[in-house]
Amino acid sequence: MAAPGAAGGAFLKDVVAYVEVWSSSGTENYSKTFTNQLLDMGAKVSKTFNKQVTHVVFKDGYQSTWDKAQKMGAKLVSVLWVEKCRTAGARVEESLFPATNTNELLPCLMRRKRKCMQPKDFIPKTPENDKRLQRKFEKMTEELQKQKMTPDNDSSMYSPTTQISDHHSTMEKRLQDMKERRENLSPTSSQMTEQSHEKPGNPASACEATLNISPDILCSGATRKAAPEGSHEGFQDCVQPPEESKEGGKGQKPTRTLVMTSMSSEKQNIIIQVVDKLKGFSFAPEVCETTTHVLAGKTLRTLNILLGIARGCWVLSYEWVLLSLEMGHWISEEPFELFNHFPAAPVCRLERHLSPEQYRGTLFADQPMMFITPDSSPPRAKLCELVLLCGGQVSQVPRQASIVVGPYAGKKKATTKYLSEKWVLDSITQHKVCAFENYLLL
Repeated sequence: MAAPGAAGGAFLKDVVAYVEVWSSSGTENYSKTFTNQLLDMGAKVSKTFNKQVTHVVFKDGYQSTWDKAQKMGAKLVSVLWVEKCRTAGARVEESLFPATNTNELLPCLMRRKRKCMQPKDFIPKTPENDKRLQRKFEKMTEELQKQKMTPDNDSSMYSPTTQISDHHSTMEKRLQDMKERRENLSPTSSQMTEQSHEKPGNPASACEATLNISPDILCSGATRKAAPEGSHEGFQDCVQPPEESKEGGKGQKPTRTLVMTSMSSEKQNIIIQVVDKLKGFSFAPEVCETTTHVLAGKTLRTLNILLGIARGCWVLSYEWVLLSLEMGHWISEEPFELFNHFPAAPVCRLERHLSPEQYRGTLFADQPMMFITPDSSPPRAKLCELVLLCGGQVSQVPRQASIVVGPYAGKKKATTKYLSEKWVLDSITQHKVCAFENYLLL
């Protein structure tokens, strides 16, 4: 058994889990991600199903595993149980998240076999790995030696010199050909194998990554530089759009985009695989006019979260993807909306839904002209974008503005409000213009 990790506490220290999580097609194994999460929560994870196993995390696994778990009385739970334990920081009631077994609905002959998507390398037959070919090779060698030892003038054998010479020549040529084949074990085959590994879109490991997505476009996250406490900065956002994502196999990119933020690389890979199967989205590194969904791995206020709110996008937890994976189709988003952390998200989303034209918020519509300073954090361009998306007005020079946002070293006017950037961020998050006095810069 693998040793439990200590990073996320040990509230599952009494759990011995066996993980069997597959895609609905039976070709992608998602077990590794949930295994790591269980270890982080202090559980032990068994590589084999033995008597010590207390929990089986199951999705589209083997019928034999399901039957054994029921016979042994192990708790059969879905992947949502693992995620709920992680977000709650405690062991939650297993009966709330039971596993389902689609195999029970299928006749025995129709139950899926799990196969790796990676093609097996072709191994050519040679005398070294094929006994029949080896015997034939030895027989030909022995025959050639006899031919060499037979005198040319032996009258007891009808073998004219020219005929023996021709036979020698033929045998030696055949042996030479076989020798060359042994030394160059099917170069064409090996080249094809190398090309199949180098071809963009082939996974590096068949059982770890079964999608046709090149490793260099998988989300690995880009770490932003550290920012002051309380700032939205310092978090990880996905930085690449997988261009291979197609809708319905028609070669056309979906018109709506999905953005991931504060997401670990393991979770990003799961989302990429689910989107590849369920279709309907392409990926974007930042929220833009085509973005409809922002998925958060953690409830941290990142730029993409704020832009998602300002544009009226769905701001959802990672659990939405997990349950969609369970159901085999995209499910209703509303139960997974992060409205407790970002109260403005559902308000702006409904406003966007009801807007007959391209959506633009009205949060700052009644505010005077603003000037964003060059040294602001988040960057000036992004802060300007947020203000404009929320209906505000931005001036390029401070003298025309009644509100200056960000650090300002110039001469200050008594009639102008000098506010920290947090005023803009908090106002967007709460969907109300916060009181100036709490954000004044001296």
